[in-house]
Amino acid sequence: MKFPRTLRRLAVALLVSSVLALPIAAHAETKLAIVDLQKVFENYYKKKEADARLQEVVGRLQKDKEAMVGDYQKLVDETTKLRDAAQDTTLSPAARAEKQKAFETKVQDVRNAERIMQEFNTTKGRAVEDQKMRLQQDIVKDITGAVNSVGNRDKYNLILDKAGPSVNGTPVVLFTQDMKDITDDVIKILNATQPAASAASSSAAASTAAPAPAPAAKP
Repeated sequence: MKFPRTLRRLAVALLVSSVLALPIAAHAETKLAIVDLQKVFENYYKKKEADARLQEVVGRLQKDKEAMVGDYQKLVDETTKLRDAAQDTTLSPAARAEKQKAFETKVQDVRNAERIMQEFNTTKGRAVEDQKMRLQQDIVKDITGAVNSVGNRDKYNLILDKAGPSVNGTPVVLFTQDMKDITDDVIKILNATQPAASAASSSAAASTAAPAPAPAAKP
């Protein structure tokens, strides 16, 4: 699950509006900071949990879809056999007529199965996208809150997303000098709420994914 562009715009708008709301003395120097929202998004434990949840849902749907496709293929095979039997001249006219009637009924079954599969793909696909959007919106809300916490705590006047693209696709922030990067601070605040069991699971997964160290060379 990637940080969606539409939600990125929302997050940036919220960051700017809320941080600008901080009281600024007339003689105070403007205090700026930058944050990498993409890095924050990728390292927030709730994002990883959301990915796992979505993968589980998609996996179940894929199994259901495979079962439906299997049943559909059986119907197609049965329909083909009935069609061939209805055209078999070695059978009596009455037998062929019976096979033809069964064939026509089976054709309707095939069409119904196709309709059901199409509705399944449309309905379930939309449900997954809706769930994904809700999870993303919740995560963006948490991230925005964490950035605001840092902004209020450290009295920043403006915080910019250094990873955010502009309308034409170029980075919004092209150059910075002597500007505080609060990315790690935001990640720390967000992951401070991670339950112990979830943290242990994430640590174990990271250890499993990490490459094994190369064996030491023998003298």
